[in-house]
Amino acid sequence: MKIFISWSKTKSKNFAIKMKEFLEMLNPNIEAFVSEVDIMGGQDVQEKIIEKIVECEKLVLCFTKENKQSPWLLFEAGYARGIRKTVIPILFDEDPHWHSWIDNPMNIAREIKFTRDDFDISFLKSFDIQDTKSNKIIFEEYRKSIIKIKEDFRDIDIYCEDFVEKLLSNTTFILENPIFKEKRAHFLTGFESFDLYKEIAESFLYTGKYLWIYGRRNTKLFGGNFRELFSYLKRKALDDELGKHGIDFKCLFLDPTSQEVKVAHSHQDIFKQDLEITISKAKHEIGNNSIFKKCFRLYSDKRDEIIIRLDNTIIYSRPNFDAHGQPQLLTDTGFEVFSVQSERGQKCLEKFIKVWNNAKEMD
Repeated sequence: MKIFISWSKTKSKNFAIKMKEFLEMLNPNIEAFVSEVDIMGGQDVQEKIIEKIVECEKLVLCFTKENKQSPWLLFEAGYARGIRKTVIPILFDEDPHWHSWIDNPMNIAREIKFTRDDFDISFLKSFDIQDTKSNKIIFEEYRKSIIKIKEDFRDIDIYCEDFVEKLLSNTTFILENPIFKEKRAHFLTGFESFDLYKEIAESFLYTGKYLWIYGRRNTKLFGGNFRELFSYLKRKALDDELGKHGIDFKCLFLDPTSQEVKVAHSHQDIFKQDLEITISKAKHEIGNNSIFKKCFRLYSDKRDEIIIRLDNTIIYSRPNFDAHGQPQLLTDTGFEVFSVQSERGQKCLEKFIKVWNNAKEMD
């Protein structure tokens, strides 16, 4: 059986090479073609690709989030469909929109998802390979090798992927593409925006465990747009009071009576007034819920880092200070997203807990 394996971009190429090795181990009668391996120096690349697509019985597409709109994949799939070859898309990443672009020949092809529990069964059936004990061992090694490739090419720690995906689906945060470095996502704009807090609240509601906010005024939270969040937090606080499993919510305000208020904003009187109004709103939300009240504290330190913990994700930024030591506005500035499990994430947790322990409870 001759199989053509189509790929585009580096991660997909690694998947393709590994699949060639895997298929030929499972069945010695399979001859798998991968352009990176099987086209020799000096050969006409396009001519060879066309020749191998014509010869093959099945064409396999190695899809990732990075290459789902690749012209090469589209061309090879379309050509194979045109001469009535069997086309099998393999989805290595979870992506519900992998075939949503216009005139995609994959709209009529049934995909196989690596992330599904039945991937091995679907895969073996598609290539008429027997589900033997020895093949299961080969398959398990193949699965491990794919997971390693995925991890090697991961832009962001797995604990942060879902939240970063949420941000990437919101155009507020992708006017300029984020930068990925050392498993951290650097967004160039959008910090302390309503959209960011909206994504945080939606990610936390009903499924989240940790939400820690090291703020100053926290005006975005208490502007009247997050009633559902506070209703949920108060119910969870009551659950804790009744001895049920709850959540861990912590919110830090700058203490309006502290010396830091005098340098926290270029307009001290306005800032202090706004801070006191927001704290009053927070107290109104708390009401007579003594458990919920313990989730809020007032700190007096100079805030040189902005830390939000959302479960296993840290949303982080640093304020810029002017010549007088006053922090500049942070709305729509850049920020980073990284894992709590990382070394930097652990330092952020230590910093937050230190400030929290030194802060005082609300009156």
